[in-house]
Amino acid sequence: MNKPRRSASFNDARGKISLFLLLFLTPLLLSCAQATAPGARNVSIPSPTMADKRPEAVNEKPDSVLYLPLGSDVLVPEDSGGDDLPSDMVGPFELRSETLAGALQLILADYEIPLAFETDEGLTRTVTVANLRGPIRDVVRKVCGLADLYCSYESGLLVVKETQTFTVRVPPIGGDSGNMIDALAQGLQAITGIAPITEAATRTIIYEATNRTADLAERYFQRVRSNTALIVFEVYIWEVGLNSDNSTGIDWEKIDTFGKFASGISIPGSVGANFTPISIGLPTTGDVSFGSNDVLQFISNYGAVKTISQPQITVLSGAEATLRAADTVNYVSSLSRSVDNGEVTVSTETDSVDTGFTLTISSAWDNATIYGTINIELQEFRRFQNFDADGTVLQLPETTERELSTQIRIRPGDSLLIAGLVRENDQLDESGPGFKQPFFPTSRTASAANTELVFLLKPRVIVYTAGGRKSMGTDRATQPFSNPGEMEEFLGSTLPAEILNPAL
Repeated sequence: MNKPRRSASFNDARGKISLFLLLFLTPLLLSCAQATAPGARNVSIPSPTMADKRPEAVNEKPDSVLYLPLGSDVLVPEDSGGDDLPSDMVGPFELRSETLAGALQLILADYEIPLAFETDEGLTRTVTVANLRGPIRDVVRKVCGLADLYCSYESGLLVVKETQTFTVRVPPIGGDSGNMIDALAQGLQAITGIAPITEAATRTIIYEATNRTADLAERYFQRVRSNTALIVFEVYIWEVGLNSDNSTGIDWEKIDTFGKFASGISIPGSVGANFTPISIGLPTTGDVSFGSNDVLQFISNYGAVKTISQPQITVLSGAEATLRAADTVNYVSSLSRSVDNGEVTVSTETDSVDTGFTLTISSAWDNATIYGTINIELQEFRRFQNFDADGTVLQLPETTERELSTQIRIRPGDSLLIAGLVRENDQLDESGPGFKQPFFPTSRTASAANTELVFLLKPRVIVYTAGGRKSMGTDRATQPFSNPGEMEEFLGSTLPAEILNPAL
């Protein structure tokens, strides 16, 4: 009876051992199972390429004068849109006290161009000219100008009228464009003799002119358009902390022997016979280019250089630009007390003082030369001083101001150097026993530090160009009458043949 029990216990133990071995070996058998992995592949990596260079902007080009073409310019007179006469050469003609109607019929004798007169002045005014030749459009314009009338070629018909109406759109230049409109209107009235009409809402000027005064007005507007150029000033402002050997300032006479500045100049002395100055402030002889890096290297020999500002100031020709860099210190400027029913009310007023500089440039471009006025104002806050006002101590600022104003004439691309603005700072240190101040100073140390401001300006000009206005006698494309039979038919003239035919 006991044997079977032992056999069952033995079988149970063996079963547990087998189960344990199965659980232990299962992870090992699974780790040895065959796995499917992706095969090797070839990776194609393209060779590196250089990035495209950044294109230069308009204001980064080194050209001293840059001309930019525009699709249409400003301040261009516009008329009703007449056509152009043929460009065939005609002449020579000799006219002696000939009426304008007879002169035009003689000039257009070989062309079937109808004539129309909106005024009887074309039948009475006479012209006298000899050896008149040229393109037919120019000849007609000159003859009409001599008669002080206007001739317009409209849809195959040459119309003679007293004046032609023109419109000009004024660009919004300046803060108040009304002043410019009024100024242009006065100029047009002086040219044409007729008061123009101004429209401030659309910034438009409407005026009437003959062939003669229309050409004068066009020249006037061309002169005004030349003042729409942009003048770009590259400005470099440095502060040189002068060392002890150069406390009086930078010796600018030595710039003639520094590096490539072998120009042989002598600033305070007389000027030689073969001396050709390039610009005010830093004259040279020969082809010398004063770059900002070269001047910076030169002034570095006289002390530590700190860059104050390196702006690029763009100003419209005839306008003004201002650059200001300053730190502001506020202070109490006044203090007042008032007593009302035993209550004391204290009111204060504050003010401020600046430490910095203001650079103002007024410039104009005329006949390949830049004219301008430069104003430099330097303000510096030194310290506060105590001021006793009826028992109240106020601190008022102590400041220094320096100002420079000059007028220049310089070519585009030249460099203008303004220097010699030296500032001296004195420092006195005392040491000894005491709290805020020593009661018995045991040592005193005095030191002086001088600094000089250097301004370098290099102007460039951006000029906008465009084609001329499209009207009779300008650059508009012409179509000669190769087949006069295809012209439109007009009603017959109501003028007598004796007036239109100069031979009768």
